[in-house]
Amino acid sequence: MNHDDKPAAPPPEDFASWWAAPGAWVEEPNQRRSGWSGMMRARFGGHTYYVKKQCNHLCRTLGHPFGWPTVSREYANIRCLQSLGITVPQPVFHGSRRTAEGYEGLLVTEELAGFTDLAAQGQRSPAEKSRLAAAVGQMLGRMHRHNLQHSCLYDKHIMVRWQDGQPMVALIDLEKLRRTWLPGKAARHDLEQLARHQKIWSDADWALLVEAHRAAGKPASR
Repeated sequence: MNHDDKPAAPPPEDFASWWAAPGAWVEEPNQRRSGWSGMMRARFGGHTYYVKKQCNHLCRTLGHPFGWPTVSREYANIRCLQSLGITVPQPVFHGSRRTAEGYEGLLVTEELAGFTDLAAQGQRSPAEKSRLAAAVGQMLGRMHRHNLQHSCLYDKHIMVRWQDGQPMVALIDLEKLRRTWLPGKAARHDLEQLARHQKIWSDADWALLVEAHRAAGKPASR
């Protein structure tokens, strides 16, 4: 190794170090909910991480009537979908703290290496698009079977990686994921939203997606 070469720095392990980590803004901080939220991309040890930083960017729930960081809700949603076998960004750090500036929240996830969004799949072959439709339908059916609604299901929030002609699909931007209590409401909302925004599937492909969604949404047989 050249004496001028420096070993790649390992990722931070605590809130303060992640908060101060150098990186480039992917989403510039924006003011919402009486606070701000932004996303940075950082590199450590040859790996890429996405660092979502927030201050006073809170949501209120029955369990947290006085508010908690929306990154904390997103972290809980990630863990929930992981338990269902749905591919999502892998969290590597999550935390919050109260400072003089306000209630700060932090969520760090690994890059979904090799994935591109659904909108970038337009040049795929007709057969690949059909397989992709079935894969997305199966994933969403598994989620909706548990009455979980993504609530912001645009084509840029479904990520795809191809291997040997087969698609692996993942979901991102899980901050607004929530459980609904009316049967079918989550599925209707998300599928109608995706249908309005997707540009790659034909009517026949969409029918494959709906059929795969229906099959995955059925209760498992004993």
